Amino acid sequence: MKVEILVTGPELMGKGIRGIEPVIEEIINEASSEIHIMVYLLKPGALKILKLLQRAAERGVRVTMVINNLGAQDSRVVAMLRSIAQRFPHFKVVDFRDPRGAQLHAKVIVADRKRAVVGSANLSWGGMYSNYEVGLLIEGEPAWQLSAIIDYLEKQTASFSNN
Repeated sequence: MKVEILVTGPELMGKGIRGIEPVIEEIINEASSEIHIMVYLLKPGALKILKLLQRAAERGVRVTMVINNLGAQDSRVVAMLRSIAQRFPHFKVVDFRDPRGAQLHAKVIVADRKRAVVGSANLSWGGMYSNYEVGLLIEGEPAWQLSAIIDYLEKQTASFSNN
């Protein structure tokens, strides 16, 4: 297993510490078979990442996104997700809603069950650029385990893929 610290906030980057957003971009671009995502908040600042996910889907990469309370997310983001999901049967968006009212507060992106970014950053302008956030790039068995958790949550909740 390999672990690397990631951050946002220019004062924190450097000396071997990389930014969260460039690493997310890297693992999405390098994914060859599947991408799993758990996310609490998507804002228009995430449109760049959604475009990368669309390009991954165009390459044939399966994408599964489990999103907390999809109806409460930004309407532009939801519209883009719906458009991508309608175009690509292997792009699945899952609306996480727990009957007990619990929130999905995780922020995780896993590529090919081998590399994962886990951290505090939402997929928003603040989370990717302006806030001070900390995350980890994890390689190895824990990335596979994170994908298994996302698979489980996907099966427990409703999807609007291809609707």
